[in-house]
Amino acid sequence: MRVRIMQRRHHEIQCKLFRYYCVMHTNCDLPDLRAFCQLVAAGSFNKTADLLAISPSALSRRIGKLEDAIGGRLVERTTRTMILTPLGVTLHARLLPLLASLDDCLSQAQRTARGDMGQVTVACLTTVAFSLFPDALSRFRVRHPDVRVDLRDDTGARVRDAVIDRNAEFGVTILWEDEPDLHCTYLGDDPYVLGCPAGHPLAQRARLSWQELSAHRILALRPSSANRQQVDAALAKAGVPAPWFDEVEHLSSMIGFLEHGNALAVLPRMALMATKKVTPVPLDTPTIARKLYLVRRRDVTLSVAAQALWDDLHAVIQAVPAAAVGGRVGRSRRTGRPRK
Repeated sequence: MRVRIMQRRHHEIQCKLFRYYCVMHTNCDLPDLRAFCQLVAAGSFNKTADLLAISPSALSRRIGKLEDAIGGRLVERTTRTMILTPLGVTLHARLLPLLASLDDCLSQAQRTARGDMGQVTVACLTTVAFSLFPDALSRFRVRHPDVRVDLRDDTGARVRDAVIDRNAEFGVTILWEDEPDLHCTYLGDDPYVLGCPAGHPLAQRARLSWQELSAHRILALRPSSANRQQVDAALAKAGVPAPWFDEVEHLSSMIGFLEHGNALAVLPRMALMATKKVTPVPLDTPTIARKLYLVRRRDVTLSVAAQALWDDLHAVIQAVPAAAVGGRVGRSRRTGRPRK
């Protein structure tokens, strides 16, 4: 892949230098050069003129203009034959691959603009990345099979920063405050639930209050986690003591503990959509949820492929049943700024 990228960049540089040289150093243009190569291929002024849909005299003027710009004769003309001079042979040998490189460069640019090739870089919350992104990617591949996707799954703050810093075209994240540089599409609420191993007595409960968790040893994310900070702030505001006992750094570790049946943990409901070994139990008094958004910079227009992936992610989240994540997930409304 790296070799292909280097080759494409080399072609692009060659094309830019070639066009700059034609404009700045000679009194000729690209149609003159293409007409010369077509003349060599056809071997006749009349045949070439027919192919280019111009008159033979117009073609002759193009070749004469090219010869004047170069300062030497390229073609020996007779009434019946056309013969290249040594200068014409040398020019054609070097010009032909350059024109082919230019055509290839333009063709690739057109395919990328149409969304037929290229790359989309998207930043995404880890929980969304492993629970919903695979489905969105499958939809995307149907229409854009040759577009590469660079998925940067990370924390909410790092996803936001990746989009703001232009390291990702768009992102799926949670927001805590207004971001004037971002255009945001609200996706819905992702509530925090108690994750219970299958067979645990609490897994049979329809709902639990946060106060009830104080009787159990609850696994939590570390205080550096944005999820943990949101929950701690909401509990403190409600006057409910935090029930934490053990701590881990990543949600993947937390889910591993839950699947092995030796822990109870509070985590976003969406984090459990990819596992059938853990039962989510809703928590209330208070009900705490994080708000999900699709975000992009306001001053950026998404590429065709990026817009398609944005739409596919939006559709996948809309298709999630409301009961699966809480609230009315997927009820999209576009906002200039996210709601606090």
